[in-house]
Amino acid sequence: MSVKPNLTPLPGSCSACAVRPFALFRVVPQAQVGEIARVRSAVRLVRANEVIRDGVFTLYAGWAFSWTTTTDGRRQILDFHLPGDLVERSEDGAEVSALTDASFCALSRDRLCEFMGRDPGLALSYADGLSRDRARLRERLTSLGRRDAVGRVAHLLLELHTRLQRRGGADRTGAPLPLKQAHLADALGLSVEHANRALATLRREEVASLQKGRLEILDRPEMEELAGWSIAPAEAPVITAKA
Repeated sequence: MSVKPNLTPLPGSCSACAVRPFALFRVVPQAQVGEIARVRSAVRLVRANEVIRDGVFTLYAGWAFSWTTTTDGRRQILDFHLPGDLVERSEDGAEVSALTDASFCALSRDRLCEFMGRDPGLALSYADGLSRDRARLRERLTSLGRRDAVGRVAHLLLELHTRLQRRGGADRTGAPLPLKQAHLADALGLSVEHANRALATLRREEVASLQKGRLEILDRPEMEELAGWSIAPAEAPVITAKA
């Protein structure tokens, strides 16, 4: 017998959605919120590690990640997706999987495009999301090409902490982070052993600790120095709706 994911059910009304203030539809005025429901094609609950087949969706709870594999079977994680993120499955062979138990709203691509055609604010919100994604992935490429193992791990942890803090899921010194060493390794082009050693270095030097699904930032200035961190355009303030 299958077991349903242990998650709070999605709200029946889009006006009660807890992630809308920092998601794509944040710009939709309250008077038009009812139109969002017409874009939604389904509500899904999935288990950790389950592949998500829907083409476009907004993550409501839990984490997901996009990934691809090399011809010899090695996995490369392309991005991590957090509550509020709009996720689009590409047609180039990349997959999306739930990292934890997750829930999301599947969207109709055609109806979403039609909505954006009628609402320039929503189209700008979509473009803003693409810009933030591009800036984040640019930093990831810099890590893969130029940062050492400790710098790569430190930068990714700071990125995830900043994204979570931006949407109210973290405090100044830490956050829940359900990543295993294999996720870090596959996202950063490292072996699991190198990822483990980088985490051990951060912990030993009292910079940061990632244990039992919790990130603790112990010395943020030093962590930012190791990561070559700067405030990224990807974390600029979001556009909000007017009544």
